Amino acid sequence: MRYIVGICLFLFLLVGCQEEEAPKPEEKPTTTSSVISYTIDQSGLHITMNNGQDWMEVPVEVDELFSGEYQGSKTELMDQSYVLSQDRLAFIVGGFKQTAILSSTNQGKTWETAELPGAIEGIRLRIIGFTSEQDGFVILSGGRTMSAEGNQVYQTTDGGKTWNLVGSAPSERIVQSGTFVSMDLGFMSFGSTGPTEYYRTTDGGSNWDKFEVVLPGIYKDVFSVMESAEFDGDEIVMQMGQGTNGDYYGGNVKARLVSDDNGESFEMTGLIDPDDVMTDEEEENWRENDSYY
Repeated sequence: MRYIVGICLFLFLLVGCQEEEAPKPEEKPTTTSSVISYTIDQSGLHITMNNGQDWMEVPVEVDELFSGEYQGSKTELMDQSYVLSQDRLAFIVGGFKQTAILSSTNQGKTWETAELPGAIEGIRLRIIGFTSEQDGFVILSGGRTMSAEGNQVYQTTDGGKTWNLVGSAPSERIVQSGTFVSMDLGFMSFGSTGPTEYYRTTDGGSNWDKFEVVLPGIYKDVFSVMESAEFDGDEIVMQMGQGTNGDYYGGNVKARLVSDDNGESFEMTGLIDPDDVMTDEEEENWRENDSYY
C-alpha cells in the first residue's frame, strides 16, 4: 500500500513540475522595413538600401542629374525626378543634347541606361513614376521662353528598358505638375500666372482634354497646384497645394479632392494639415473657415 501511495505521489509531483515548466510560445522577432535614402557630395551620388549600414555609388556624374534649365541646389535631387524602392532605382539624367533614364532593378548590382528619344533640349521640369511593375511614365517640360514652354510625355511598357514619346498636352503655359494613376489615365496642370489649367488623358498621353477643378469659397484663391493623384479603391484622390507663394496657415496646408468618375471632375472633401498648424475645430469646420482672411 505504501508502495502504491509513493508512486501516486511521485506522478503527482512530476505532472505538477511539467505544468510549471511548460515552454512559452516562441516570440517572433519584430521586423522593421529598410529605409532607402541617398546623399550627394563631391564624390558623387550614393544610395543606401538598409538604413545607412551600406552605401553604394550610382554610376552618374552629379552634373548629369541637374542638366538643363535648373538653378537650384545640387545637394538634393529634384522632387519627382527619381524613383527609390526595393524593386527599382531610377533617375532622369541629362537634359541638353540627350536625356535618358538610368535604372537598376536589382538594388544597384547592375545599371542600364535608356534614352528618351527626341527629348526637349534644356529640360526644366522632369517627372518619373511607375504605375505597375512594367508600366511607367516620364513628363518633361523645357525650351522655355518668357512664360511659355513645351512639354512631352513618355511611356514604357517593359519596365523601363525602352521609352516611347507618346504625345504632349495642348498647352504652352508653364507646366506645374503631372502624374499618371494608371497606364492610360493621367493629369497635368499648367500656369505660373493667372488661373491654373488642368488637363486629363485617358489614352496614355496621346490626347488630352481640359477639365475644371472647382473649389468652394476662399479655397479657389488658396490652392492652385496639383501635387499628387492616386487611386484609393474606386476613387481618385488628388492633393492640391498652395504653390511657392502660398501663405494660408503658413503655406503648407493642402486640399484633399476626390473623384468618383475616373477623374472627369473632383470635389473638395477636406484639408490636410501636415504641420498641425490648425486647431481640430478649424480643420473639421473647413467649410466655414471663410473668416481667415
